[in-house]
Amino acid sequence: MGIKDDLLTIPEREDSGQTAYDRFDYQTAWGLSRLLDLHDLDKNYGVAFEFHDDIVAFDDIEAPSQAVFYQVKTKKTGNWSFAQITSRAKAKKIKKPSFAAKMFDNFVKFGATVEKLAFVSNQPLPEIILVHGQKSFSTAEKEKLEKFVTNLSAEIGSFDDAEHTKLFFFVFSDLNLTSYEQTIIGKIAEFLEKHIGPEIPPKPFALALNNMCRRRSKKLADLTSFEQLKSSKFVTRADMLKWLAHVKDQHERRPDWHSIAPDLDVSFVDKIKIERAWRDYEVTLRSRPNATTIAFIEQVRHIVDEALKSASSLNDIVNRAISKVRPLAQSWKTGCDDYFVTAIILYELKR
Repeated sequence: MGIKDDLLTIPEREDSGQTAYDRFDYQTAWGLSRLLDLHDLDKNYGVAFEFHDDIVAFDDIEAPSQAVFYQVKTKKTGNWSFAQITSRAKAKKIKKPSFAAKMFDNFVKFGATVEKLAFVSNQPLPEIILVHGQKSFSTAEKEKLEKFVTNLSAEIGSFDDAEHTKLFFFVFSDLNLTSYEQTIIGKIAEFLEKHIGPEIPPKPFALALNNMCRRRSKKLADLTSFEQLKSSKFVTRADMLKWLAHVKDQHERRPDWHSIAPDLDVSFVDKIKIERAWRDYEVTLRSRPNATTIAFIEQVRHIVDEALKSASSLNDIVNRAISKVRPLAQSWKTGCDDYFVTAIILYELKR
């Protein structure tokens, strides 16, 4: 079988369970950082989140031939050692697999497809690396590496030092555990400036990317094709290009009140109040660039699109959508009235 078939049929090692946050977790932030690097290298990449390992990057998502498996672990204090990476904790007197064994399991499953098995952390592994970057385990002094080889050989009989040690790498991340969120938003700002321009605010796009990656970290039901797997678990170059085009279009194409006002059949006073609410909504959107706002907009657009299918006028769209949008709007902005809710419906209709 080829790698595409293997990805569909080989079961994952574990389901670690992901929690949704209105912020970045370290693992997702690091994965996003790797995504941005691959995009700038013009690679036709595919990066998966929580699929056989914490992060997996394929060289060419349309015709994958090589993969790098990343296991991301953080520590508040202290360095890593080969002994820690190969140590086996006990649970109910049963030894659990070591970090190294879990990493090697990907080679057992995918063989020659594996380019690297990388351990990523915010703290260094002094046996091989003390500055940010990545180094192969095989660059360590023989005496220091012996602990790793001995322990992993004892745990996994098929491990061969001469053949397999060279696959293991340590990545000393430059994302600090206390400031990684600010760092990744700054990196995304530079990325947006390079690919679109300096006028795009980075935080909404950063949180949207975070949300996309979180979705791809969810455990999936059985899939029957590689295309389904790709769209469900991977972020690809095509995805990123699509998202960049979308955010540029959304920024440049802000709805104009005067393009919708003539078709709105309400009294003069009501029209003035809706226009004021429209302006207020625009300001509120810019002041709340977070995941909650992104989710709110998605929900409103779905409701409006459904209303549009059978509506006969602007007023009809508002009437069909307002009872569903009202509770969402009042949850998003406490105390908003129906003029504000109407403005939201009209704004998202035109956006």
